Amino acid sequence: MKGRDVRARLQLARGKFREYEGRLRQLEGRLKVIRGMAQEATGSARLRWRRLERELRGTIDATLTRLDGVLRVVEPRVRRSLKQTRALGRGLRAGISAGVAAYRRSRPK
Repeated sequence: MKGRDVRARLQLARGKFREYEGRLRQLEGRLKVIRGMAQEATGSARLRWRRLERELRGTIDATLTRLDGVLRVVEPRVRRSLKQTRALGRGLRAGISAGVAAYRRSRPK
């Protein structure tokens, strides 16, 4: 039951990460469009486009910062979990091998 819960949580985290990546791509695409429109605009419209570009750049930077923070927290935990899983697997294989050897020793030849 626990394993499924961990898998579901991992899938949820992966989905959120992909969602952030998608949002960043959308924002970068919008930024390119806004830059083009700002170059074509004149007067007060140009100022508004530039302000919008600045705000959008700020949003992108904030999202990247948040994403970096999440990765900094998650990455060591994932590495630790993988290390523990590998150790558990090695122990399990050693136990099975020892059990097989004991079984073979106990059988008459």
